[in-house]
Amino acid sequence: MIIKNHMKRRVISIKGSATIKEAAQLIMKHNIGTLPVVDDENLLIGVVTLNNLLSLIMPDFIDLVESFKFVHNFGAVEARMPDPEVLACPVSEIMKEAVYAKETAGLLFGAAQINKHGCTDLPIVTAEGKLIGLASHVDIGTALMKGWKKIKLTDSPKC
Repeated sequence: MIIKNHMKRRVISIKGSATIKEAAQLIMKHNIGTLPVVDDENLLIGVVTLNNLLSLIMPDFIDLVESFKFVHNFGAVEARMPDPEVLACPVSEIMKEAVYAKETAGLLFGAAQINKHGCTDLPIVTAEGKLIGLASHVDIGTALMKGWKKIKLTDSPKC
């Protein structure tokens, strides 16, 4: 099974020259967590994720804390706003290198990419690198389970 047959074809993307504020607005408007960044020829050049944007306001120590049980309310931290000058910067300043799969890749390759890199959405590109879709871990997982409908249950389960 190739990934091209199990991806979302309607993909919201953004140009690298767009502002960080525009990226945030697209993510909020479309309720998405991954925003592929493309050039003028629609070639994939990077990705901006919800976490990239939230890191603009999160305190530096957030990744170091193992347990937040002792903190009941972050108060002012939760209400932090990014610096307007940062929001005016181009997306290319915060985008990450894109983890992707070519349209002819198998589903297990896509699942391995998602698992290895800890992403939830995987941009799908043509052989030339043009963005044509996005496959989520849910898209891939449900595609792998489609054959399960044919399984007949036994009278003596192994569980």
